[in-house]
Amino acid sequence: MLKINETYKKLALSLPKSIINGESRLIVGFSGGPDSRFLVDFLRSVINNPKENLIVAHINYGLRSEESYSDEILVSKICKEEKLLLEKFNNPINPRSNGIQEKARKIRLNIFCELSKKYKTPYIFLGHNFNDHAETILFNIIRGTGYKGLEGIKSYKKIIIKEHTLFLMRPLIEITKDTIKKLCDENNLKYNIDSSNKKNKYSRNKIRNKIIPEIEKINPNFLKSINSLSEIINDKNNKKKIKFGNLKDLNIIEGIEILSKKFLQIMPHTFLSKTHYEMFEKILLEKSYSENLPKNIRLFRKGENLIFEDSSKKNKTKKINKKINIPGTTIINNRGKIFTKLINIPTDLDNSDKNKIYINKKFISEDIRITSRNEGDKINSLPNIYTRVKKVLSNHKEVDNKQNILVLRSNSEVLWLVGIKQSISSYVEKKDTKVLEIRFLENPI
Repeated sequence: MLKINETYKKLALSLPKSIINGESRLIVGFSGGPDSRFLVDFLRSVINNPKENLIVAHINYGLRSEESYSDEILVSKICKEEKLLLEKFNNPINPRSNGIQEKARKIRLNIFCELSKKYKTPYIFLGHNFNDHAETILFNIIRGTGYKGLEGIKSYKKIIIKEHTLFLMRPLIEITKDTIKKLCDENNLKYNIDSSNKKNKYSRNKIRNKIIPEIEKINPNFLKSINSLSEIINDKNNKKKIKFGNLKDLNIIEGIEILSKKFLQIMPHTFLSKTHYEMFEKILLEKSYSENLPKNIRLFRKGENLIFEDSSKKNKTKKINKKINIPGTTIINNRGKIFTKLINIPTDLDNSDKNKIYINKKFISEDIRITSRNEGDKINSLPNIYTRVKKVLSNHKEVDNKQNILVLRSNSEVLWLVGIKQSISSYVEKKDTKVLEIRFLENPI
């Protein structure tokens, strides 16, 4: 016979001390099923002053008519008997509508968010178990996933809803569904069974009721094998850290999750495949600076920031071809300004600023223009060697929009790829008694 008190002692080791000591309130979702029934009893048994600190939340979606109300009655009865604070919500969902599970999830999270604000606690406890965890991994594999999907359900997860932080806690994630039911039955913890779990209308039910039982005929320890894979992936991913921007020091999986959520806010109801998650990973690991996502969305890095851009709405860049004032200031549309000045008998020229160059006197009297990049442009990169600008730019991964760079030229000669590379033919020579300083100031974005 399983001893429920020993189980509770082991589970309590994973809880924050502030919760056990009653310093922090917590919210627990209670559907009326065995998992959440066991979770409520566990929390009631281990935390200090549960009558004040344990808030039970029950949501009736009205999807199973009489069963749904039977669940509500059971939850109300248990909370009354055990003197627990209960918050009940009726949020009917049309059973014939599409995306029922996703709609229910959104309703649930919004309710948890409001309760979190009301009771001034970020802690939300959910009854997911070991079987749910393994089924989720298999479901993700079938749909197509990257490393993220192989992690399964986390025992602890931080999320942000409407700019409000929630900590989702799942202390039962290492206990099987059969064990939970057995402990409930042996300790007279009443619960209801959701009959819809036996119907194979939903993909997850097909996995639970059909696919896994067939696989277990081949490998009876299949669920444990899936969990072992998850542990390996979790260990691997937690070692990879992001090294830039406001995501710095987060692990790669957390970064991928943030980027995927941001993308889905821009383009809801869009399917992200394994390939797209790998694109996020490349950007975060600095193996790529730009990736093309579904629906014409481009993700690129600019300095320390990651930017989502809708390519379909992007204005076409107007061609620039403007003679620069020597000496003086030249305004370049909305791109910035060019400042020039003549220096007689140059000494100690400062070449540390990538947005400033000095050119020799050979070009001072020429027609110098600031222009857009042209197809086929070449720059003098080595003595007597001209390299295609396209090839030069391919070595500069930090340039996010290579077609949009500015080019300083004299007649047909490219003198400077602004902020990137200067032509050696324009370098100042020791014999030069006069040079031209050219500085570019970009408009702030």
